[in-house]
Parts: sequence; structure tokens; C-alpha cells
Amino acid sequence: MNNQYIELPNGAVIIGERKQETRTVSMAFAMKVGSADEDDVISGVSHFIEHALFKGTLRRNAFEIKEPIERIGGSLNAYTGRVSTVYYAKVPDTYALEAMEILFDLITSPRFDEASLDLERGVILEEIASAEDDPYDRIYDMTIEKVWDRDFGRPILGYHNTVQGLQRNNVADFYGHTYVANNAVFAVSGNYGTDLLKNAGEKLLSMKKNESTITPKSPVISKDPLWIVEKRKDLQQVHILLTRDAPGRRCKDDFDAFKIFNTLFGSGMSSILFHNIREELGMVYNINSEFVSYADSGAFMINATTSPKNLDNLVDSLKKEMGTLINRGVTEAQFTYGKERARGKLLMSTEGTLLTLSRFLDDVVICGKPDSLDDLITRIDRLTIDDVNASIKKYIAGKWNVSLLLPEKKQQSRFLSEASFTI
Repeated sequence: MNNQYIELPNGAVIIGERKQETRTVSMAFAMKVGSADEDDVISGVSHFIEHALFKGTLRRNAFEIKEPIERIGGSLNAYTGRVSTVYYAKVPDTYALEAMEILFDLITSPRFDEASLDLERGVILEEIASAEDDPYDRIYDMTIEKVWDRDFGRPILGYHNTVQGLQRNNVADFYGHTYVANNAVFAVSGNYGTDLLKNAGEKLLSMKKNESTITPKSPVISKDPLWIVEKRKDLQQVHILLTRDAPGRRCKDDFDAFKIFNTLFGSGMSSILFHNIREELGMVYNINSEFVSYADSGAFMINATTSPKNLDNLVDSLKKEMGTLINRGVTEAQFTYGKERARGKLLMSTEGTLLTLSRFLDDVVICGKPDSLDDLITRIDRLTIDDVNASIKKYIAGKWNVSLLLPEKKQQSRFLSEASFTI
């Protein structure tokens, strides 16, 4: 594998990993802008722009954007996050240059006509309604909104009233200030030639630069533990989400150790949560942990769904498992599982071009130049069990934020009466 990292004079970045053994190329133009860069009035505008760009450019209509890529067996899509918006494609290697040109046209020459914006507004409002109906999406959004600061707490999709109120000038102004060279990253993985990087570089150099300094944002976590409850008529089960602050990517030692902990604790059917609480106790169907990390801070979340009658037992079991980890530490077997699983998943991410793209895109958007695969493996291999145990004590001991989606029917629960979760 051959890796390239190029910083252009106008601040744009090109990053690539060549895989000559494959016949596909995955590529993305990532813009370092997302929902955390908005304000209350235009909440959801980043996601709105993501949708609107696919409605047509000055050179292509919506069909002409998608059809050439799908006709040759490729795929084209996009997603919006809190600190980035990513437009990506996967195509046979013989079509790499054409796909790059379509993606670049997509992000640099939007049409933004009123009729298309109004049409897409309706689609997004349906997407918001769907997210509000989905228990997992809802508990995640209502947690983030309260636990993180205002910039990071707003939902990526925006609110019904803000999306309804977005006008063409709001969309065009935000786009004009943020879709600039020093916010742009072109990432590619697969069997591509130097002509692809050369052409991508020339196109990126044609973009204007925003002279103001652009720095990665990180969420500010609430210092006071929050108890967040919402009741719904349509629920039969209790949805619980426990949240704590977690290390950022720039704090590499803490980040690496905590990533191993998250892996052994809540990733996979062999993890502590799945095996001990679902398999051994049978009180949940869904249970897992998630580690979300930005430049300087992050969040650790434990998500589970259970029947109202099992809620107290579930909470007791979680406290027992976490208390054991704090007081005794992880076992050698658990540590080995976490380390080998993390290492193996990293190696498996090299097999596909799209997986490789995803692996290094987050790092380059959030932290700048990413570590090589060999460096990432070295960082995993050098971790000790003491590193992981120190990370556990540092980040999971204490009071937690609690979010609950409850059935409307009143229930008796010691946990609900106590209204707190402390390890």
C-alpha cells in the first residue's frame, strides 16, 4: 500500500491510500463543517445543503449526477455530522476520474433553485418526523441536546421550525462561507493513478480560501449529572441511555486505552455487556456501549432496552459489572479480547476501499494528518492492562447522565424513585 498526504497552498488537503490489488476506487470530498457550526436560527442548514446539492448543479441535473455512477455499478451518497459533511462514491477503477469530477461539481456549483429547495424541505421534514418516532434516534438526540453544549447539542437534522424557516439566502450564505478550500479534504482509496490526484489537486486549487482560521470543535459536557425522562404512549419497553464524558482524539494515550475498554465492555457478542447481561441474565435484547470522540473531548454511552419489570435489575447489573471493573480491573482474558478485537477490526478495514476511506477520513477531518496503519497497530500493541484499568477509573467512576424513554403507564421502580446513577 502506498500512502499520500498533500497539503495545498490554499489549505485544502488530499489524502490517499493506493491498493493496486483491487479493481475499485472509493473517494470522498469532505467539508469540515457540520451542525456544530450553525446557530439556533439556521439549525439543520448543513444537512439541508447536503440534500440540496443532489438536486442539481449548474452543469448537471439530479439524474445526471447519479445515473453515470450507478450505470457502471458504482454507488454515490453523502452524510452530515457535527463537524463534517461528506460526499462519497465507490466505482470501478476505470471510472475514477469521471466520478471525482462529478463529486467536485456536486460540491462546488450548486443550483439552489427555489422549487428544488421547497421539494427537499418536505423530504427533510419527513426525515425529522421519522427520527422522532424511532426510540433510539429520539433518546440519542434528547440526550445530546441536554448533555452537550448548545452548538453540539442541536440535532443534525435541525428542528421542524428551523428547517421550515430556511430560505434560499440562508442556505446560499452558509454554503458560501463554509464550502471553501481550507475546509476541503479529498480522500481516496483503491486502484487509482497519479492522474486522479493531479486532477483533484487542480480542482481544489480553484476553490477560494476563507481567510479566517478554522479550528476543530469539540463538545463541552455538562458538569452536573442530568436526569432526562420522556414518556410515550406507543412504547412497551424502557429505553435507557447512560452518558459520561470521554477522552478526545488528541489525548492519544487516554483515547487508545479507552477505545480498548469500550471494545471489551460493549462491542460484540463476546463483550462484557452482551455476554453477562443478555446471554447470562436474559433481561435485555439490545445492549451495547459507544465511544464518540472529537478533537479534545468525547462521550461514552451505554444503551439498553428492557421491560419495565426488569429495569431495576438491569440497573443493578450494570452497576455490579462497572463496579467490578473499577475495583478489580479487567481480567487478562478481557484485556486480550479487547486488544485483539480492536487490532483485528483495524486490519480488516484494509480489505475494502470504502472501509479504508472511513478509517482515515475522521482523523484527517478532526485532527489533521492521520496516523498510518502501522502506527495505529503499534499504538494498540503497546497498551498494557494497567493503561486500560487506569482509563476505567478515570472515566467511568462517579455520577452519570441518565436518559429514559418510558411507557406512559405508571410503573413502580426503585431506580426511578432514586433518579440517579452513580458508580
